[in-house]
Amino acid sequence: MENANTRIDVKDARMAYIHLLEPRAAAEGAEAKYSVTLIIPKTDEAGIAAIKAAMKAAVSKKFGDKPPKGLRNPLRDGDEKDGESGEYMKGDEFRGNWYLSASSKKPVRALAGKARLPATEDHLQSGNYGAAELNFYGYDAAGNRGVAAGLNGVWITRKGEPLGSGATDWGVIEAEDFGSPAPKALAEMSADDVF
Repeated sequence: MENANTRIDVKDARMAYIHLLEPRAAAEGAEAKYSVTLIIPKTDEAGIAAIKAAMKAAVSKKFGDKPPKGLRNPLRDGDEKDGESGEYMKGDEFRGNWYLSASSKKPVRALAGKARLPATEDHLQSGNYGAAELNFYGYDAAGNRGVAAGLNGVWITRKGEPLGSGATDWGVIEAEDFGSPAPKALAEMSADDVF
């Protein structure tokens, strides 16, 4: 795999700001993208180290051995406070966690449950947990330089406490290792047997 060192599977992250069925523009006039924000516990030291290693590989690939100073970083501290007001920058669900947003211009594979069937709007609720395959890359455009997270796929593994409104109660499912479903198992499942 060409970009093996910039690719990573983030497991058991809480999902927020999920836009996987339809692309959404982050700001007026911006390009619409498929996206999700991953909330990762600070206690997941191995996972955070792997993310930082993939980001470092992306910087090296784009900028070489001497990267410019002041690169933008997609990994953010959920405990960060505003310098002027002293207020937390994000809501309570981000406390004690790191977070990052990942996006794609193209539709991404979004799966749910043990059978890994296509995720529906009911599965893609902020607060649920899952895994995501990311590819970090460096960018240098219009005076902005940094690292971004490309989104390759998402697998919703279990229900979490809803964030915001409009949550759907669809039951708890068990987490498994992130990977591809067995074709035979998918063929044997009915359309209603998502979990």
